[in-house]
Amino acid sequence: MTVLVTGATGFIGLNLLHAMAAEDVAALVRPGASTARLPDGVTVVEGSLTDDSLAVAATDPDAVVHLAAATYAESEMDATNVGGTERLVAAAADHGVDRIVFLSTIGAHPEVPSDPNSTYQQSKVAAEELLFRRDHPFDVSVLYPTYILGPLDYRLARYDLVRPIASNRVLVPPLYTHDKYNIVHVDDVVRTIEHCLSTGADGRHLVTGPNLTTGQVLGTIARHAPGQCRVVNVPFGVTRWVVKPTLDALYRVGVSPVPGEGFLERGDFGTVRSALTERAPVRQRSWQAALTETVDWYESVGLV
Repeated sequence: MTVLVTGATGFIGLNLLHAMAAEDVAALVRPGASTARLPDGVTVVEGSLTDDSLAVAATDPDAVVHLAAATYAESEMDATNVGGTERLVAAAADHGVDRIVFLSTIGAHPEVPSDPNSTYQQSKVAAEELLFRRDHPFDVSVLYPTYILGPLDYRLARYDLVRPIASNRVLVPPLYTHDKYNIVHVDDVVRTIEHCLSTGADGRHLVTGPNLTTGQVLGTIARHAPGQCRVVNVPFGVTRWVVKPTLDALYRVGVSPVPGEGFLERGDFGTVRSALTERAPVRQRSWQAALTETVDWYESVGLV
C-alpha cells in the first residue's frame, strides 16, 4: 500500500513516518520546507493545500493520511483546514485513492460539545462535512484525539506544560493555573491511523485518555523531570475565597499589579464526559508514559 501523508513534518507526522519507515510512504511538504527530520526512505513531494499542487497524481497513493492543518493562525484556518481539505478530497477522487484518514480534534466529535468561539474547531467541523455529507469513491476514517503528548515535538507545542517545572522550585497549581486535561500518547494516534489503514476501519474513532487535574499532570512531570521542583496542591476553594479577595484588596490600594480574577480562570484541554474516556480502537499507552517520554525528549534536546 502506498500512503501519502500531509503535515508530514509536524509532531504527529514525524511520529507516524518513523513508525511506518518500512512502508511505501510519501510525504507532502510545502515548497522550501525542511525535510531534514524525515526518516530515510520516505519519498518527498512538494505541494501545498492552499493551491492545486497537491501531487496526488505524482505519488499515485492507495490512501491519504491528512494531518496538515493551520492550528494557530486563525486567518489561515478557512483556506487551509477547509479549502485545503476540499482540494485534497477532489484530488483523491480524481486519482483513484481508496481511503482518506483525517485527523480531526476532540471538539469536532458529534458527542462532544464544540466551542462556537474556536475558529480551529469550527474549521474542523466544516472539513468533516466535506467528508461525511458527500458521496465519495473512497472510504473515510476520522480520528478525534484529545491532548496529545510524546517525543519529536520540535515545534514545542507542549513545552509550556513542562517549562514551569524547569523554572520553579515550588509550584502551587491553583495559583499558577487550575486546568483540566485529557492526555493521550502520540503513539495511540499513530497506531489508530495504522489500524484504519490496515483493517479498513471506517467512520469516527475517538482517541481519549482519562480526565486529569493540573495537580496530577504537573506532579507527574515534577517527579520525573530533572531538578527539585515540588508541586504543592492547594484546593481551588482556597484560591477562590482567600487568594482572590486578598489580591483584589491589594490591587485596589496599589500593592498588587494585578487583581485576583485571573487566578480563577480554568482551562480545559480536551476533557470529555466519563463515558467517552479511555477510548481507542487500539491498545493504549498510559498518560504517565505520555508525560514522562515528553520530558525525556525535551531533556534529550537540551530544553530541560
